Amino acid sequence: MQIINSTKDLDYFVQNNHDINFVPTMGNLHEGHLSLVHEANAFSGVTLVSIYVNPLQFGPNEDLAIYPRTLDVDLEKLKANSCDAVFHPDTNFAKDTKKLPANPLLVKKLCGISRPHFFDGVVSILNHFFELIHPKNTFFGLKDYQQFLIVKDFLNQSNLDIAIHGVDIVRERDGLAMSSRNNLLTPNQRLIAKNLSLILNDIYVNIGKYSLSNLRDQNIKKLTNLGFDVDYLSFCDSTSLEEISEIKPNTLVAIAAKLETVRLIDNILIK
Repeated sequence: MQIINSTKDLDYFVQNNHDINFVPTMGNLHEGHLSLVHEANAFSGVTLVSIYVNPLQFGPNEDLAIYPRTLDVDLEKLKANSCDAVFHPDTNFAKDTKKLPANPLLVKKLCGISRPHFFDGVVSILNHFFELIHPKNTFFGLKDYQQFLIVKDFLNQSNLDIAIHGVDIVRERDGLAMSSRNNLLTPNQRLIAKNLSLILNDIYVNIGKYSLSNLRDQNIKKLTNLGFDVDYLSFCDSTSLEEISEIKPNTLVAIAAKLETVRLIDNILIK
């Protein structure tokens, strides 16, 4: 497995590999990330993973400083999962990044309401990666469903010939969606956190029995009583992210909530 640290070496790699399957990450890899690598490996060409904690997507009071960084362990995992190359630029990589806006119609919903800077930072750094790497395919986990939609829209609007692939959520045995931020939970918080997926499953079972407003109110109350600070519990169209008042095909049910300083998200798609 080749480890690339400079844009010069990355350019050499790109010149010698024409079909690149690109998996962008911020490191602290878990089975969810590795499922993206497995998906990329199923395509012809080479699999390139980036590991870069992107400062552009963090606000001034967010967890950039304490975001878990586990490079040596990450590299071992990627090597064991047949990754061909890893791009790990230094912290100054973002300084050369052109700041770009994400589609406001998709941004000003869900996570974008409380984190308005986040998606602009995501598309800006990804555009920088895309310009350097020219991948044929790129892979994103559907736990971050809004991010997937925004990147897909960005690729379409920018006329970039890159196929984007959404990969299903990978969960812990108790149902908690795998996330790098799970490592920041205390043992007690970790026990509480599994309730996010339990709430989503309960909503799925009770769709049609109660109005969506009742389901929202009931389950926000449950989460609050468990100790969560709920950012949102949303029933929305899975393409536009517009809130809906009645269930319909391809409804996204999405949750974001904090346990003290640790922000967790999850979702289910009702087809």
